[in-house]
Amino acid sequence: MKTHYELLGLEPSADADAIKKAFRREIARYHPDKVIHLGAEFQEMAATRAAELTVAYKTLTDPALREEYDSSIAAGLPPPHIPQPPPRSDTAQEFKPPVPQPEVQREREQESEVHTPPPPSGSKGRFAAERADRDMILKRAVATRVLGIAQSLYGKVDTPTAKGFDLAIVPLAKPRFLGTAPPRVLIKVVETADGPSVTEAFAAASRSRLHAGKSPVVVLLFARTIAPQSEITKANESNARQRKATDAPDEIAVVIVDIANWSCRLPPNCSAAVHKLTDQICA
Repeated sequence: MKTHYELLGLEPSADADAIKKAFRREIARYHPDKVIHLGAEFQEMAATRAAELTVAYKTLTDPALREEYDSSIAAGLPPPHIPQPPPRSDTAQEFKPPVPQPEVQREREQESEVHTPPPPSGSKGRFAAERADRDMILKRAVATRVLGIAQSLYGKVDTPTAKGFDLAIVPLAKPRFLGTAPPRVLIKVVETADGPSVTEAFAAASRSRLHAGKSPVVVLLFARTIAPQSEITKANESNARQRKATDAPDEIAVVIVDIANWSCRLPPNCSAAVHKLTDQICA
Protein backbone atom coordinates (compact mmCIF):
# COMPACT_ATOMS: atom_id res chain seq x y z
CA MET A 1 0.00 0.00 0.00
CA LYS A 2 1.31 3.45 -0.90
CA THR A 3 2.07 5.95 1.83
CA HIS A 4 0.32 9.29 1.89
CA TYR A 5 3.48 10.89 0.55
CA GLU A 6 3.66 8.44 -2.36
CA LEU A 7 -0.01 9.03 -3.21
CA LEU A 8 0.66 12.76 -3.48
CA GLY A 9 4.03 12.36 -5.21
CA LEU A 10 5.88 14.07 -2.36
CA GLU A 11 8.98 13.65 -0.26
CA PRO A 12 8.40 13.15 3.51
CA SER A 13 10.00 16.57 4.10
CA ALA A 14 7.35 18.42 2.02
CA ASP A 15 5.93 21.56 3.61
CA ALA A 16 2.27 22.54 3.87
CA ASP A 17 2.29 24.58 0.65
CA ALA A 18 3.78 21.70 -1.35
CA ILE A 19 1.18 19.32 0.12
CA LYS A 20 -1.66 21.64 -0.89
CA LYS A 21 -0.35 22.01 -4.45
CA ALA A 22 0.20 18.27 -4.79
CA PHE A 23 -3.29 17.50 -3.55
CA ARG A 24 -4.90 19.90 -6.04
CA ARG A 25 -2.83 18.42 -8.86
CA GLU A 26 -3.70 14.83 -8.04
CA ILE A 27 -7.37 15.31 -7.11
CA ALA A 28 -7.98 17.05 -10.45
CA ARG A 29 -6.99 13.86 -12.28
CA TYR A 30 -9.77 11.90 -10.64
CA HIS A 31 -12.53 14.52 -10.60
CA PRO A 32 -15.90 13.09 -11.78
CA ASP A 33 -15.99 15.53 -14.71
CA LYS A 34 -12.76 14.00 -16.03
CA VAL A 35 -13.95 10.36 -15.94
CA ILE A 36 -17.70 10.59 -16.53
CA HIS A 37 -17.31 9.28 -20.10
CA LEU A 38 -15.25 6.21 -19.12
CA GLY A 39 -17.97 4.01 -17.61
CA ALA A 40 -19.11 3.11 -14.10
CA GLU A 41 -16.15 0.84 -13.28
CA PHE A 42 -13.54 3.52 -13.96
CA GLN A 43 -15.62 6.17 -12.20
CA GLU A 44 -15.80 4.00 -9.08
CA MET A 45 -12.04 3.46 -9.09
CA ALA A 46 -11.46 7.18 -9.57
CA ALA A 47 -13.79 7.98 -6.67
CA THR A 48 -11.87 5.59 -4.44
CA ARG A 49 -8.55 7.18 -5.34
CA ALA A 50 -9.98 10.67 -4.75
CA ALA A 51 -11.09 9.59 -1.29
CA GLU A 52 -7.62 8.20 -0.54
CA LEU A 53 -6.03 11.46 -1.64
CA THR A 54 -8.36 13.40 0.63
CA VAL A 55 -7.41 11.27 3.62
CA ALA A 56 -3.74 11.79 2.79
CA TYR A 57 -4.23 15.55 2.57
CA LYS A 58 -6.13 15.80 5.86
CA THR A 59 -3.53 13.72 7.64
CA LEU A 60 -0.46 15.56 6.36
CA THR A 61 -1.88 19.05 6.91
CA ASP A 62 -2.77 18.34 10.54
CA PRO A 63 0.48 18.68 12.55
CA ALA A 64 -0.59 16.21 15.25
CA LEU A 65 -1.85 13.61 12.82
CA ARG A 66 1.20 13.99 10.61
CA GLU A 67 3.58 13.53 13.52
CA GLU A 68 1.73 10.42 14.62
CA TYR A 69 1.61 9.13 11.03
CA ASP A 70 5.34 9.72 10.46
CA SER A 71 6.22 7.98 13.73
CA SER A 72 4.15 4.96 12.81
CA ILE A 73 5.68 4.74 9.33
CA ALA A 74 9.19 5.00 10.78
CA ALA A 75 8.42 2.19 13.21
CA GLY A 76 6.85 0.03 10.51
CA LEU A 77 3.48 0.04 12.26
CA PRO A 78 -0.02 0.69 10.88
CA PRO A 79 -0.84 4.39 11.19
CA PRO A 80 -3.23 4.93 14.13
CA HIS A 81 -6.18 7.31 14.35
CA ILE A 82 -6.19 8.13 10.66
CA PRO A 83 -9.58 9.28 9.28
CA GLN A 84 -11.16 6.81 6.89
CA PRO A 85 -12.27 7.66 3.33
CA PRO A 86 -15.93 8.66 3.04
CA PRO A 87 -18.25 5.87 1.86
CA ARG A 88 -18.71 5.71 -1.88
CA SER A 89 -22.07 6.68 -3.31
CA ASP A 90 -24.15 4.33 -5.45
CA THR A 91 -23.01 6.08 -8.59
CA ALA A 92 -19.52 7.44 -9.11
CA GLN A 93 -20.89 10.55 -10.79
CA GLU A 94 -22.29 11.69 -7.45
CA PHE A 95 -18.92 11.62 -5.69
CA LYS A 96 -17.71 15.08 -4.72
CA PRO A 97 -14.20 15.21 -3.19
CA PRO A 98 -14.35 17.40 -0.08
CA VAL A 99 -12.64 20.76 -0.39
CA PRO A 100 -9.87 20.94 2.24
CA GLN A 101 -9.37 24.72 2.45
CA PRO A 102 -11.59 27.75 1.75
CA GLU A 103 -8.90 29.31 -0.41
CA VAL A 104 -8.80 26.20 -2.59
CA GLN A 105 -12.55 26.56 -3.19
CA ARG A 106 -12.16 30.20 -4.19
CA GLU A 107 -9.37 29.34 -6.60
CA ARG A 108 -11.43 26.58 -8.17
CA GLU A 109 -14.41 28.87 -8.66
CA GLN A 110 -12.20 31.23 -10.64
CA GLU A 111 -11.07 28.47 -12.98
CA SER A 112 -13.28 26.82 -15.59
CA GLU A 113 -11.09 23.75 -15.42
CA VAL A 114 -8.24 22.63 -13.19
CA HIS A 115 -5.23 21.87 -15.34
CA THR A 116 -2.45 19.55 -14.31
CA PRO A 117 0.76 21.56 -14.50
CA PRO A 118 3.58 20.09 -16.61
CA PRO A 119 6.53 18.65 -14.71
CA PRO A 120 9.51 20.96 -14.36
CA SER A 121 12.20 20.86 -17.03
CA GLY A 122 14.63 18.03 -16.53
CA SER A 123 12.23 15.87 -14.52
CA LYS A 124 10.62 13.63 -17.18
CA GLY A 125 10.16 10.74 -14.82
CA ARG A 126 8.88 12.72 -11.86
CA PHE A 127 5.27 11.61 -12.26
CA ALA A 128 5.88 8.40 -14.21
CA ALA A 129 4.55 6.28 -11.34
CA GLU A 130 1.35 8.33 -11.15
CA ARG A 131 0.76 8.05 -14.90
CA ALA A 132 1.37 4.31 -14.79
CA ASP A 133 -1.10 4.00 -11.92
CA ARG A 134 -3.72 5.95 -13.88
CA ASP A 135 -3.20 3.73 -16.93
CA MET A 136 -3.53 0.60 -14.80
CA ILE A 137 -6.86 1.82 -13.43
CA LEU A 138 -8.07 2.39 -16.99
CA LYS A 139 -6.96 -1.06 -18.14
CA ARG A 140 -8.71 -2.71 -15.21
CA ALA A 141 -11.91 -0.78 -15.93
CA VAL A 142 -11.83 -1.75 -19.60
CA ALA A 143 -11.12 -5.39 -18.79
CA THR A 144 -13.93 -5.52 -16.22
CA ARG A 145 -16.47 -4.11 -18.66
CA VAL A 146 -15.54 -6.36 -21.60
CA LEU A 147 -15.25 -9.44 -19.42
CA GLY A 148 -18.75 -8.86 -18.06
CA ILE A 149 -20.16 -8.48 -21.58
CA ALA A 150 -18.41 -11.65 -22.78
CA GLN A 151 -19.78 -13.63 -19.84
CA SER A 152 -23.30 -12.36 -20.51
CA LEU A 153 -23.05 -13.40 -24.16
CA TYR A 154 -21.13 -16.68 -23.94
CA GLY A 155 -21.29 -17.90 -20.36
CA LYS A 156 -18.12 -19.12 -18.68
CA VAL A 157 -14.84 -17.91 -20.11
CA ASP A 158 -11.14 -18.52 -19.64
CA THR A 159 -8.55 -15.73 -19.54
CA PRO A 160 -5.24 -17.17 -20.76
CA THR A 161 -2.13 -15.08 -21.22
CA ALA A 162 -1.64 -13.72 -24.73
CA LYS A 163 1.65 -12.03 -25.56
CA GLY A 164 1.23 -8.41 -26.57
CA PHE A 165 -2.25 -7.98 -25.07
CA ASP A 166 -3.63 -6.80 -21.74
CA LEU A 167 -6.30 -9.52 -21.60
CA ALA A 168 -7.48 -12.54 -23.58
CA ILE A 169 -11.00 -13.95 -23.25
CA VAL A 170 -11.85 -17.43 -24.50
CA PRO A 171 -15.48 -18.64 -24.19
CA LEU A 172 -15.71 -22.21 -22.87
CA ALA A 173 -19.17 -23.06 -24.26
CA LYS A 174 -19.30 -25.27 -27.37
CA PRO A 175 -20.48 -23.61 -30.60
CA ARG A 176 -23.49 -25.93 -30.79
CA PHE A 177 -24.84 -24.41 -27.57
CA LEU A 178 -24.43 -20.85 -28.83
CA GLY A 179 -25.58 -21.38 -32.40
CA THR A 180 -22.29 -20.14 -33.85
CA ALA A 181 -18.61 -20.23 -33.03
CA PRO A 182 -17.97 -17.61 -30.31
CA PRO A 183 -15.08 -15.23 -30.93
CA ARG A 184 -11.82 -15.18 -29.06
CA VAL A 185 -11.35 -11.67 -27.68
CA LEU A 186 -8.03 -9.89 -27.26
CA ILE A 187 -7.84 -6.51 -25.49
CA LYS A 188 -5.15 -3.88 -25.67
CA VAL A 189 -5.20 -0.30 -24.37
CA VAL A 190 -3.00 2.13 -26.29
CA GLU A 191 -2.51 5.88 -26.25
CA THR A 192 -3.10 6.25 -30.01
CA ALA A 193 -4.74 3.89 -32.50
CA ASP A 194 -3.05 4.41 -35.86
CA GLY A 195 -1.89 2.39 -38.84
CA PRO A 196 1.14 0.79 -37.15
CA SER A 197 -0.80 -0.14 -34.00
CA VAL A 198 -3.56 -1.79 -36.08
CA THR A 199 -0.99 -3.73 -38.11
CA GLU A 200 0.91 -4.75 -34.98
CA ALA A 201 -2.29 -5.91 -33.25
CA PHE A 202 -3.28 -7.96 -36.31
CA ALA A 203 0.14 -9.66 -36.44
CA ALA A 204 0.13 -10.39 -32.70
CA ALA A 205 -3.39 -11.87 -32.94
CA SER A 206 -2.25 -14.09 -35.81
CA ARG A 207 0.49 -15.49 -33.58
CA SER A 208 -1.69 -15.91 -30.51
CA ARG A 209 -3.00 -19.37 -31.44
CA LEU A 210 -6.13 -18.85 -29.38
CA HIS A 211 -8.71 -19.69 -32.04
CA ALA A 212 -10.39 -23.05 -32.47
CA GLY A 213 -12.27 -24.24 -35.53
CA LYS A 214 -14.30 -21.41 -37.05
CA SER A 215 -13.96 -19.09 -34.07
CA PRO A 216 -13.06 -15.56 -35.20
CA VAL A 217 -10.49 -13.52 -33.29
CA VAL A 218 -11.57 -10.03 -32.27
CA VAL A 219 -8.93 -7.53 -31.21
CA LEU A 220 -10.37 -4.63 -29.21
CA LEU A 221 -7.90 -1.77 -29.49
CA PHE A 222 -8.93 0.83 -26.89
CA ALA A 223 -7.40 4.25 -27.56
CA ARG A 224 -7.53 7.82 -26.24
CA THR A 225 -6.78 9.29 -29.67
CA ILE A 226 -7.39 7.84 -33.13
CA ALA A 227 -5.58 8.51 -36.40
CA PRO A 228 -7.51 9.68 -39.50
CA GLN A 229 -9.80 7.07 -41.02
CA SER A 230 -7.75 6.99 -44.24
CA GLU A 231 -4.74 5.70 -42.28
CA ILE A 232 -6.84 3.08 -40.50
CA THR A 233 -8.36 1.96 -43.81
CA LYS A 234 -4.93 1.46 -45.38
CA ALA A 235 -3.86 -0.66 -42.42
CA ASN A 236 -7.00 -2.81 -42.67
CA GLU A 237 -6.47 -3.27 -46.42
CA SER A 238 -2.87 -4.27 -45.82
CA ASN A 239 -3.95 -6.78 -43.16
CA ALA A 240 -6.53 -8.27 -45.52
CA ARG A 241 -3.81 -8.91 -48.11
CA GLN A 242 -1.66 -10.82 -45.65
CA ARG A 243 -1.13 -14.45 -46.56
CA LYS A 244 -2.70 -16.63 -43.92
CA ALA A 245 -0.91 -19.56 -42.35
CA THR A 246 -2.65 -22.90 -42.57
CA ASP A 247 -3.43 -22.84 -38.85
CA ALA A 248 -4.48 -19.17 -38.74
CA PRO A 249 -8.07 -18.19 -37.87
CA ASP A 250 -10.45 -17.54 -40.76
CA GLU A 251 -11.17 -14.05 -39.44
CA ILE A 252 -9.14 -11.54 -37.44
CA ALA A 253 -10.96 -8.26 -36.85
CA VAL A 254 -9.07 -5.37 -35.29
CA VAL A 255 -11.76 -3.11 -33.81
CA ILE A 256 -10.81 0.34 -32.56
CA VAL A 257 -12.77 1.55 -29.53
CA ASP A 258 -12.68 5.26 -28.72
CA ILE A 259 -12.37 5.54 -24.93
CA ALA A 260 -13.89 9.03 -25.02
CA ASN A 261 -17.33 7.81 -26.12
CA TRP A 262 -17.06 4.02 -26.48
CA SER A 263 -17.73 4.12 -30.21
CA CYS A 264 -16.34 1.35 -32.42
CA ARG A 265 -14.57 1.42 -35.76
CA LEU A 266 -14.81 -1.99 -37.41
CA PRO A 267 -12.87 -3.24 -40.43
CA PRO A 268 -15.00 -4.08 -43.50
CA ASN A 269 -16.82 -7.39 -43.97
CA CYS A 270 -16.91 -8.43 -40.30
CA SER A 271 -18.91 -11.53 -39.44
CA ALA A 272 -22.14 -11.54 -37.45
CA ALA A 273 -20.25 -12.84 -34.41
CA VAL A 274 -18.02 -9.75 -34.42
CA HIS A 275 -20.98 -7.40 -34.78
CA LYS A 276 -22.83 -9.13 -31.96
CA LEU A 277 -19.94 -8.50 -29.59
CA THR A 278 -19.19 -4.93 -30.63
CA ASP A 279 -22.87 -3.98 -30.58
CA GLN A 280 -22.84 -4.77 -26.85
CA ILE A 281 -19.55 -3.01 -26.14
CA CYS A 282 -20.47 0.14 -28.04
CA ALA A 283 -24.17 0.18 -27.20
